[in-house]
Amino acid sequence: MHPIRSAILSGAILVLGLVGIARPNHSAQQSSEPSKKADSSKYVGSDVCQGCHEDQYKSFAASAHVHTLKMEKAATQGCESCHGPGAAHVEGGGDPEKIQRFTGVSAETIRQRCGECHVIDLGAAHTKAQLTCVTCHSIHHYGQVKSILITSESQLCQRCHDADAPPSKAHRR
Repeated sequence: MHPIRSAILSGAILVLGLVGIARPNHSAQQSSEPSKKADSSKYVGSDVCQGCHEDQYKSFAASAHVHTLKMEKAATQGCESCHGPGAAHVEGGGDPEKIQRFTGVSAETIRQRCGECHVIDLGAAHTKAQLTCVTCHSIHHYGQVKSILITSESQLCQRCHDADAPPSKAHRR
């Protein structure tokens, strides 16, 4: 592992340990709190993610998703709003199996993750074809920042649809 990444990960693990020791136990005081609140120690914050994933963070910060950094609950903030809690990933030295990723997961899982914040209606034909949000959109590898499309809309459509065919009713604006 690169010495700088190793130092950042070691520092993050140390900080996580110290924060865990110093934090008061609110769950004992407020037993009626939702279970997500009790799991807040599993979240590290996007600044920790940025330490190893600078390029991904830059693309995230330039997109509309940057507003999630202002969300109140750790589960809905920044990187972890999509990728889930990051503490195990950090403690595991960046182990990719210890963070939620979007590659290799089912279409339903992707729709569920995106649907936590977005209303998703891909239409029956696209759903039947097992298309997902990440078929056309990417928070980290987009070509068009406004709608985080991976390439132009016409190029996306032409990957599956005949370029000479008129757009279907669902595609008209």
